[in-house]
Parts: sequence; structure tokens; C-alpha cells
Amino acid sequence: MKDIKYNILFVPKIKDRLKLGLIRRSISKKVFSTQALQYPVHMSVISGGFYVTDYNKFEESLRGLLKKEKPIEIFSEGLNSFVLPEKFWTGIHINRNVEITNLQHKLQNIRNLYTEEKKDLKEGQLHITFAFPAKVDELKPIKLPVTKFLIDRITIVKKEGELAPYRIHKHIKLDI
Repeated sequence: MKDIKYNILFVPKIKDRLKLGLIRRSISKKVFSTQALQYPVHMSVISGGFYVTDYNKFEESLRGLLKKEKPIEIFSEGLNSFVLPEKFWTGIHINRNVEITNLQHKLQNIRNLYTEEKKDLKEGQLHITFAFPAKVDELKPIKLPVTKFLIDRITIVKKEGELAPYRIHKHIKLDI
């Protein structure tokens, strides 16, 4: 359906998500920015949301890929959050490794197979956002309650309608 938009994310396990969610909520309140709250706590693994031409085939392809992939450990870049006033952003930087980059390329290719709007993968800084856009000049980096994550599943999120927030639709496990 043209009015349902999807995205593919890494959403941490619930115990980690709750810890990070409390920090994100507190920071968002301090800096009067709620945009990051429109998604679950996550790390983007592909470039941009998209409309699918055939959701069932898209999910089937995604499952086929992920059953051949093994879980990937990722780590935060340091023990504290980053505050970047020039980018109006605060959050966690994630160290990139070969495994996550390879998985990102494969996921982006599947995304592009089932959408009319093709996009190249942007290999920017991997991150989990606490607040954006926000005036974060006054914030100090905070000690992170979680610095190691296991990507053992990928999450499909969807939003129904242009103004709706993204909601978790389905988790698909990496099966090797």
C-alpha cells in the first residue's frame, strides 16, 4: 500500500532499550525536542524509509537473507554519549565493523528491489540518537548504561500515514 512506509532498523533488546529510552526521554525534555521520540530507540541500518511494491516478497527476501547471517556484536565509541552542538545532535556513536557494513549493503539491496525509489547506502557514522534537532550546547556527555549490543535480529518498522510515528512491525532473527 502506498500509504504505509517502512524502514529497517536495529532495535536493541528490551532491557537495553528501556535504559536508553529513559535517557532519551530525559534529554528530549531538557532540550525541547521530540523528533527522536517518533521512533523506537534504534540504530538505522539502511538509508531512509520507503514504500514497498510487494510487502510479502520483500519480507520473504529479508527472511531468506537473515537466515544465512550470524549475529554481530557492535560497541559504542567510548563510554559516554556524544554532544555535537554544530549538528544539533546528541546520542551514541557506534563503531563500524566489516560485518555490519556488509549486512547494511545486503539490506539496502533488498530494500531497493522492492521499492520504486532506489537509494544508495550512506555509510555515515552509525549512531543511536537521543535528541535531534535540538539546541544541545548546554548538555554534558553522560555515562552510557549500555556500550555493547548484539545484532541478532533486524526490526521492520512501519508508519501508516505521513504524520504517524514509526511503530515496530516485526522482528526477524539472524539465524546462523
